[in-house]
Amino acid sequence: MSEGGLLGDRQGPLTRALAVAAGSRLFVLLVGFAAAALIGISEPQWAWRFPAGAETFHGLLGSLLNPWAHWDGVWYIKIARAGYADADGSTAFFPLYPLLLRYLGVLFDGNLVVTGIVVSLLCFAGSAWLLFRLVARDFDERTALRAVVYLSIFPTTFFLQAVYTESLFLLLSLACFSWAREGRWRLAGLAGLFAALTRSTGVFLIVPMAVYYFQQRGWRLRRADANIANLLIVVEGLLIWMAYLAITFGRPMLFAEAQDQWRRSFMLPNFSIGRALEAAMQGLRQVLSGQYLDLYWPVSTPGDAYSVAVANLTALAFLVVVGACLAYGLRRLPPAYTLYGVVSAAYPLFFPAKYVPLLSFPRFALAIFPVFVALALFTRDRPRAHAAIVVAMVAALAALTARYALFEWVA
Repeated sequence: MSEGGLLGDRQGPLTRALAVAAGSRLFVLLVGFAAAALIGISEPQWAWRFPAGAETFHGLLGSLLNPWAHWDGVWYIKIARAGYADADGSTAFFPLYPLLLRYLGVLFDGNLVVTGIVVSLLCFAGSAWLLFRLVARDFDERTALRAVVYLSIFPTTFFLQAVYTESLFLLLSLACFSWAREGRWRLAGLAGLFAALTRSTGVFLIVPMAVYYFQQRGWRLRRADANIANLLIVVEGLLIWMAYLAITFGRPMLFAEAQDQWRRSFMLPNFSIGRALEAAMQGLRQVLSGQYLDLYWPVSTPGDAYSVAVANLTALAFLVVVGACLAYGLRRLPPAYTLYGVVSAAYPLFFPAKYVPLLSFPRFALAIFPVFVALALFTRDRPRAHAAIVVAMVAALAALTARYALFEWVA
């Protein structure tokens, strides 16, 4: 199935890309609504629903909008309303997104669920446009269109319209790439700074910036000029957050210490991958047993055995897909893409969680946009592979969107 066949050959590639992006948002919204309205949102511990503003609607409107403020969305709404605290784990969440919720919320009468959805959707639209523009310049419009298609239907792409940082971070990352590629170093540095205020991985944007900088100077250090200082602006984003934590709580590394709440610890990636393989194998045993109480892997509570098993299997599958795409792109992608993709994929492997070693990796993969570009290159002359990937992604997207809408853990 081709993008042209779906949308008409008379449409330009950019128009088709944005149409697919918009259509994917409608699909995700309808799947979430159907799951919440027909099945009903599950009842987790009330601690996960503590802000009064996390579920503000009732009836069909509640089924349509409330699901998009689950899990981390609850945290961002809490922070936007009440700020940070020392011991509740809130400092694990970086400040730019909740600040946007807080101050843009006045445009929506203080409803932070609607505010978050609108912010995420606008950032996603900008991300789709920037991704197309960037890839079209480095390759061609057909590859750019396909990269946007894969981003739009990736199995965890529903996070791009939830009250999460994914859309904002992706937008800022692509803006940093685009401006660095054009040699607009001050703008690229500022985009990287804001990305680092969105998520800790934003500091890694200094890597593609450095690659573009020296690439444009023939890889000769003596050609460096004052613009090299703009690369360090990226790091200033993290330093600003650390300074705030030091002034407010007396602990500049509190954002890292807060990860203890999710049972994360430092480990070399090879050990993390080993634990992930073991967790997935035990998860497979759990699923095949057909039992919810048989425990083949440590879980927080016995009732979580099946969900933890599914989470470990899912996370390993995403790691394999991301790794395969990056490996395929090693000699086909520009150096900035490759290095950023590898660093972004490797970073979470240093901090595995106890129960799900690759905790949240399926969501983190959304921001590793070189994966979608590599996949687009792989299927460029393989229409059957493209059709199979589209079908598999859409099916997985529907299943994971429904799980998330029902307040079940996905990533």
